[in-house]
Amino acid sequence: MRLFGGRSPRSDFKVVIVKIGLVSDIHEDYASLCAASAALEKAQCDRLVCLGDIVGFSFPFQQSVGRRNADACIAFVRNECVAAVAGNHDLYALRRIPRFTAGFQYGEDWYDLDESTRRGRAADILWRYEDFDIPQQLSAGSVEYLAALPEFHVAHFDELTIFFSHFRYPDLSGSVVGSLRSDHLHEHFHFVRDQNCDLSFSGHGHPEGFAKAENGRLEFNGFGAHSIHRGPHWMVCPAVARTGRASGVMTFDTSTFLLEVIPLHVS
Repeated sequence: MRLFGGRSPRSDFKVVIVKIGLVSDIHEDYASLCAASAALEKAQCDRLVCLGDIVGFSFPFQQSVGRRNADACIAFVRNECVAAVAGNHDLYALRRIPRFTAGFQYGEDWYDLDESTRRGRAADILWRYEDFDIPQQLSAGSVEYLAALPEFHVAHFDELTIFFSHFRYPDLSGSVVGSLRSDHLHEHFHFVRDQNCDLSFSGHGHPEGFAKAENGRLEFNGFGAHSIHRGPHWMVCPAVARTGRASGVMTFDTSTFLLEVIPLHVS
């Protein structure tokens, strides 16, 4: 079923002014994704975009193993979202080296190295998924879909052009250890402007509500409706997956510049 006019992601798409629904950090939590879909349908979204980490199940941070279904989550994103980007867990599931490495030198043989060698070279620079992620069995179709996901996507909505990624430049996939900070945001905004965009949306940070950066400042906001003015902004969406933090989804009206951050309640 296609509720939101989804189609396979491509390098570019153009539509008229719409309300965009944003899902991020699903982490194989299909029950929460179904709740997210219902909330975005109720909000009358025209298009959905996925901001990465469709897969990647870290047992210590999840509330229930029984809701884990990687293939179903990938199928939803493939069928319902007009665009999707790769997150760090999506890349790791395929042992795929990021294109944007934030300066870390992986080398083409990175995943041919034994775990202890990679651990020694990465030190505290990269996330160590071997310590937390439970391996998943993905169908051939799911592997093919994840392998094709870009690390950023630029979309045109009438006269508005928006940049989507899992995290900020130069670490667009979120593969480097770090948190949501204002450091180096000028690099992200510069890269986004090079793509002829002012607005950018990401996930990865799992904020309870959303984070917003502008003019070198980063602030955290709660759930609810928020208006933003035109100009360079970076918005970080909440996670769909139910973890120890409140989860949610975000909508953005491209005509009114109104954000709505909607909490999810999954028993």
